[in-house]
Amino acid sequence: MLLPLRATLILGLSAATLLSGCESRKPSAATKPAAPATAPAAEARYECPMGCAGSQSTKPGKCPTCGMELEKKS
Repeated sequence: MLLPLRATLILGLSAATLLSGCESRKPSAATKPAAPATAPAAEARYECPMGCAGSQSTKPGKCPTCGMELEKKS
């Protein structure tokens, strides 16, 4: 009778210790990725809404395959 109760108690305490230990840790400055000094300028990307191959462009315009207006994606 005491053996199953003791095993359950030990497993419960072990699980609680493991779970609470993860939450209390704070990431150190050494593990954080360094932010770039200057962020690269994001270039706009345009694509055909139909997903035609070869329609990606850095400028607005028409799709060379189907003629639809390219849409800004970023």
